[in-house]
Amino acid sequence: MKFKNVKNIWLLGLILLLLNACSLTQTYKTSEQTLGERSILKQVKKRGWLNCGVNGNIPGFSYVQLKDFDVTKIDNDPNIPNNIYEQIQSSVVGFDVDICRAIAAAIFDDPNAVKYRFLDTKERFEEISSRKIDVLSRNTTWTIERDVSINIEFAPIVFYDEQSILVRENSEVRSLNDLNGKVICVETETTSQKNLEDERKKRNLTFQIRELQDKKDVYRLYEAGECQAVTSDRSQLDVNRNLLENPDEHLILRETLSKEPLAPVVIDSDSQWVNIVRWIIFALIEAEELGINQNNLEQKKASKDPKIIRFLGLEGTADSIGSRLGLEPDYAQRIIRHVGNYGEIYERNLGPNSSTRIRRGLNNLWNNQEEPGLIYSPPFR
Repeated sequence: MKFKNVKNIWLLGLILLLLNACSLTQTYKTSEQTLGERSILKQVKKRGWLNCGVNGNIPGFSYVQLKDFDVTKIDNDPNIPNNIYEQIQSSVVGFDVDICRAIAAAIFDDPNAVKYRFLDTKERFEEISSRKIDVLSRNTTWTIERDVSINIEFAPIVFYDEQSILVRENSEVRSLNDLNGKVICVETETTSQKNLEDERKKRNLTFQIRELQDKKDVYRLYEAGECQAVTSDRSQLDVNRNLLENPDEHLILRETLSKEPLAPVVIDSDSQWVNIVRWIIFALIEAEELGINQNNLEQKKASKDPKIIRFLGLEGTADSIGSRLGLEPDYAQRIIRHVGNYGEIYERNLGPNSSTRIRRGLNNLWNNQEEPGLIYSPPFR
């Protein structure tokens, strides 16, 4: 094709540029629409509740307050009658559960806008990766393998734990070395299992590792004498020892096999949702640092302290911490009003007046005068 003059060439070029610009604009709009549709916050708001994955069988952390009820028997069955399902959902309590309730409170101003799924060690990552749940709050250890090998993101650490061993007090076992040639029960798909394998290689021991999918089987076989020891997070050993027939006949060894930082988990493909969950958890911690709790919240709203004014969203400007997250300016107030601060959650579920009673220790605030811990929030500014 020959062009009679230069003007024709410029005209054709301009037409091509305009067509390309239209195509790019349409592609951008389509991508923007797709991202909007996949926004977890928008999906949660549209749905009207938060989907939260928990264990459901660990008193103090997450369990159903129904007598003689075992969540493993329902297997998240969608055919459960509505009245039974609602009864189960309204009876779930615990430290991990309150993390989910805090997220619901921040979004909906309603801590009960949550539906819980009871997940075992294998299901938990499958459920979060497939977006069947919005957040996993289930005694999960933050490790590099999980962080980089699965499409998940860890929220801030909410409980600093350590791995230990449960044995019978009359067994004279006082170290892992004393279990050479014995059988140790452990939940499969856990860091406890892998740490135990590492210790066996490092110490050149010959104990047998009995891997079990169901935590209840671990303690059932231990109590029946088929395992001479159980290894897990110290907090879980503490809780489950109290569920044995004669708790005083069992001992948790002082020996520590590993550090176990426990944190909630979200999918890593939605940065806004990652930030929301992250800063809701930090808000629980910051509230305790600032001395704001359920009882004095209204009083603290009259404070002249810029930190408190900013934290509670009382600045009266459009550019609040909450708005930057996609939440309401008073999102921190909602959390404290309905759920309390980190310390209140801990005391309610694990404190000395609870049925579980786990010493706070490392889970004290970093500036605790008597026993400084590791719980710490970045600045809210």
